[in-house]
This record gives sequence, structure tokens and C-alpha cells, in this order.
Amino acid sequence: KVMINKLFERYPNAHISSKPSNNSKLIWFYVEIDNQYIGIPLSELSEAEKELLKTLFPKYHEIQKLNTSEASKKWFEYLYGTGNDYPVNEPNAEYRIIQFSITQYKADFESEDWMEAIKALFPHEITIIFTSQNNGAIIEKKHNYLLTLDELYTSIHALESDFYFKIHFFIGQFKALTNELKSLFQFEQILYSFAKKEMGKDRVFTLEKVFPLYLLKNIPSQTRRIGFSTIYDIFQDDPELRRLIKLYLENQTNASLTAKQLFLHRNSLQYRIDKFTERTGFDLKSFANSVIVYLACLDFEYFD
Repeated sequence: KVMINKLFERYPNAHISSKPSNNSKLIWFYVEIDNQYIGIPLSELSEAEKELLKTLFPKYHEIQKLNTSEASKKWFEYLYGTGNDYPVNEPNAEYRIIQFSITQYKADFESEDWMEAIKALFPHEITIIFTSQNNGAIIEKKHNYLLTLDELYTSIHALESDFYFKIHFFIGQFKALTNELKSLFQFEQILYSFAKKEMGKDRVFTLEKVFPLYLLKNIPSQTRRIGFSTIYDIFQDDPELRRLIKLYLENQTNASLTAKQLFLHRNSLQYRIDKFTERTGFDLKSFANSVIVYLACLDFEYFD
């Protein structure tokens, strides 16, 4: 941490932190090479020094420029800063945080146009905050009508066609505006980062979609292979069977729906499921068995 130490030597009254605070007497700079913030008292900086430091360490100030509304500033400070002041005074309201990332966007990308397009998706008011030019979060208050995942997928395809870039979303869970919301968001950030790395071909992520795979990843691969060996042998011989079993489980073992989606006769589907049970000993009518088989499907799909 050579750079931040040098700054601290020059400004001994500065504060060093992993997140900026809302102390109005300090001006914060993000030192990317050290992955830390330094807050320098405004009284110790000349205008020339301030502008020079903004040029040398522009990231935090660029983010501030992107978050222009009062609501976005308050939510940004609550979620990403060190402050614990709630951004709104609505103790009974529930909120969820939808993280987003934009990739492969053009150099002339306008965040204002993107914000307007996102706002048009929702039937009620939302707050958008940016953490960089192409990353941020949507703050959504719980209403009677909410976008479904299918509607969101449709909207993503339309947006990608309009803006010529790829979009990823992580749909957070609703939570009352307490410290638990901030803690939940921090965990969802971990899951989102994991999902983009391990499940990047998908566009929309949720806790229930990512968490099982996240748990699997934290089990040694050799242990997983041993535990799933019987199931793996069958999937290796018949890759289409994995797709069939996974879809069947995702449909809550609804054979009629699964057969329709796979363009199979229901009896043909049931025959294949029965053969799977016969060969592995895992009866999919059992919830515990279904959980193990579903985890094996995920492991085979993403980590094989």
C-alpha cells in the first residue's frame, strides 16, 4: 500500500477506509492500486491540489457525477458507503436491489438514455444508482404488481437490440429497510460476482438460482465427483437425460408440463425417469433425492 501511505504522510489528518463516509469535512479519493479510500480534510487542500487529486484518482468522483439525484446519492451512501443512515423514512416498506452490469457497450454510450429505458420497464417509480459507467443497482419498492422473470427476460432482449450491448441482472430479495437489508445486499453482491464468473451465459440471476451452485463450488471437486458418481456415469452416457431430469425437477416434477416442453409423449418421459431411478436408486418422488439429483445436474452442467 505504497501510494496510500505516501498520501497519508502528506496529509496526516486524513482517514483511510474501505468505504467513503458522508463526513462533509472530508473529500474522498479512491486509490485503486491499494483498493482503499482516503478522506482528506477539505481545510488542508488548496483548489489546485483538489483538482490534481481528482485527476490522479478520478473513479469515486466519476461515480458521484453519475448519481445526480438526491435519492440516488442517499442510496449510494447507504449501500456502498460507511454511513448507516436510512435513505428514506419508511419503516414498514420493503425494498429489493436489482444489480445490473452492461458489457460490450459502445464508447458513445449515454447513461441517461439507459436510465430512461430502465425506468420505462417498471410500472412504478424506481431509483437507479451507478457504481461505474456500466455497473449499478436498481432500488425497487415492493408494490402489488411486480415484473415477472419472463417479462424481464423479454425486456432484456429488447434492450440489447436497442443498445447493442449485453445485460446481466441479479434480482435481489425484498426486505424491510433495516440493517438486514444492507447485509443481504452485501451477500447478494458476492453471489452476483460468482454468477457472472461461473454462469455468464445466463442473463438473469436470483438467490435461488445461484446459491445452490455457490454452495457446490465450495465443496472440493473430488468430493463432489465421488458423491455424484452414479448419476454422473449416466449423464456421461446420455447427456440429453440430464437436461430432461433437470427440467423435470425445475417443473416441480410435473410430468405433463415437462413432456410438453420437450415435445415428448408423457409415457416416454415417464419411462426415461423410471429407468433413471432404476439405474441410480434415486427416486425423484422423494424431495431429499430430488435435491441431490438437482445438485448433480448443476454440477455436471457448470463444472464438468
